Amino acid sequence: MPYHGCNYLFLNNAQRDTSLTIGQWTNLPVLSAQARECYLTIVDCKLILASAGSKDSINVKMNIPSRNYWSSSNSSPIVAMLHTEDNKVFDLVHENAVHILTSDALSKVQIQLEDNAGAVFDLPSTASLEVMIKLEYVDQAKQTESYLSEVPKLL
Repeated sequence: MPYHGCNYLFLNNAQRDTSLTIGQWTNLPVLSAQARECYLTIVDCKLILASAGSKDSINVKMNIPSRNYWSSSNSSPIVAMLHTEDNKVFDLVHENAVHILTSDALSKVQIQLEDNAGAVFDLPSTASLEVMIKLEYVDQAKQTESYLSEVPKLL
């Protein structure tokens, strides 16, 4: 995939709205002057619970418009999977290969946590959730050139 630069967005727990049972960040910095197509990838995510829970893995879903994600449940895309050894600290244990095609017009990010059975895991206000997002921009000019070079072969 041809990329043209990338940005990183860190969602700090201190700016999370703790009154909600989902992770929500508002008033995010403007990443570009206009909405540009990009691949969004969670490169790091850590959930720390105040007390040990009963889950050993959690799916992280993000409420964003996506162009390359389909689910049998028609739900928000799963952007990461977290695992734990002590049922208290959840972390990415392998490289995240989920790349969601979207735009960088992110003014608000909502994250929902679920277990593997699809049951919603409410985020306690005492929990800490921090997420590092990588946005890899699609080089539109290069994509257009590639497409135009293929058209004569199809004729």
